[in-house]
Amino acid sequence: MKIENSLKLTDIHYYENTSNVFQKAFVSLQCNCSLCATNLEISVSTLDNGEIKEEAFCPQCELRLRSKSYTIQ
Repeated sequence: MKIENSLKLTDIHYYENTSNVFQKAFVSLQCNCSLCATNLEISVSTLDNGEIKEEAFCPQCELRLRSKSYTIQ
């Protein structure tokens, strides 16, 4: 499953108080490439061993910037 991330930081609707500059910077780092500021393509897949794998890819730099595995309990 591929999630397209075409939102700008100003377009994100927050469900919690994110008036803090540090909170907005965290969201920006998670959604944008740290090298070129392009919106990241995020893919999420389920592995056979009960894990969920998340990968963030920058289409401009052609780099994988994040790869995390989460265990389902």
